[in-house]
Amino acid sequence: MPHKSTYFTRTSYNIIQTREDWEQSLKILSVEPKIAIDIEANSLYEYPGEICLIQISTHGYDFLLDPLSNFPFPELGELLSDQKIEKIFHASEYDLHLLWHQYHWTVNRLFDTMWAGKLLGYKQLGLVSFLHTLLNVQHNKKFQKSNWKKRPLSIQQLSYASRDSHYLIQLEKKLKEQLIKKGLWDEAQEIFEELPKEIIKKEKESTQLIRMIRNNNLSSPNIHVLCELYRYRDELGKSLHIPPGQLISNKCLINLAKTIPTTIDELNKMPRIQSIMKKVDKQELLYIISNSSTKNDDIPIPIQKNNNQQIKKRTSYLMQWRKEQAIIRNVDSDVVLPKTKLAILAIHGPKTYQDLLKLKVLGPVRLKMYGEQITEVLKKADEVFEQSHS
Repeated sequence: MPHKSTYFTRTSYNIIQTREDWEQSLKILSVEPKIAIDIEANSLYEYPGEICLIQISTHGYDFLLDPLSNFPFPELGELLSDQKIEKIFHASEYDLHLLWHQYHWTVNRLFDTMWAGKLLGYKQLGLVSFLHTLLNVQHNKKFQKSNWKKRPLSIQQLSYASRDSHYLIQLEKKLKEQLIKKGLWDEAQEIFEELPKEIIKKEKESTQLIRMIRNNNLSSPNIHVLCELYRYRDELGKSLHIPPGQLISNKCLINLAKTIPTTIDELNKMPRIQSIMKKVDKQELLYIISNSSTKNDDIPIPIQKNNNQQIKKRTSYLMQWRKEQAIIRNVDSDVVLPKTKLAILAIHGPKTYQDLLKLKVLGPVRLKMYGEQITEVLKKADEVFEQSHS
């Protein structure tokens, strides 16, 4: 039975801009079995992206929480981690990233309507398409690219934002029924459980810098330079609210680290130097390069990109197997096995079910579905590799 309140309206959205409003909304949210959530950020306008509006819907109410109104709302983090309440998102990855990056909040008991659709074989995965196909609701994404930090927000923006979360509970009901009917509910739950964990793992690994180091043949002094330039670019981007890649491209950053120029003349003669924005002080770049290239302190250097031919062979076989499974099931390949898990399997090459179990890379559902197939594929890949190198 939906909670009834005389404080809020059920016929329109409710803007939450004070601690009192938030406390009143908690009386409803804390007893709901399901809440739908969406987030608007200003990532297209500033770096790093900032959460500017949090839409929360229940069976009877739509709340628009304004985090820029300068009142505390730590209870939202508690709601998000509460195992008793299902949290419904559509295409949750970026929202999960923002929640972890800005507040260090993680989400338990997630239901992602986009991933549910992927698992069911839907090809049009946008919210507009889902609402039209499953609920016969028209939704316009006209305000998706608005500057959500700019205040005041218009009535049209607020109305648009509330609709982004308003229908998610109905959508979840339809998709869950289909998942259960097709025997996919256990697999869906495993995917939903893994999504927030993968986001946190990526955040902690600083993936972009690590990839840049792994994918380029750099000596220790060059890595020192790259790390310092990367930090400088990131801090400058934050201070100017400009994405770092617009200040200095990644390729230019790598060229600087490899070449280690010592003069403005050398700097200006470098390839891709034109990608450096005028807001970047070239003298400061030279100073950073000079100081960092002579450092002797230890830095964590990730494992270089593995060019092992045996691992490449395993990867090729796993990718072909994954593609075949996706065709059979009429789903995207990453539903069968995400690239991150495929890479771990290719590196370790487990030959038995027990070896695969010890890796802890697959959840129990995927392990049961694909465990024996994966070990057979890896055995075959290694046999072919050994024959070609004997």
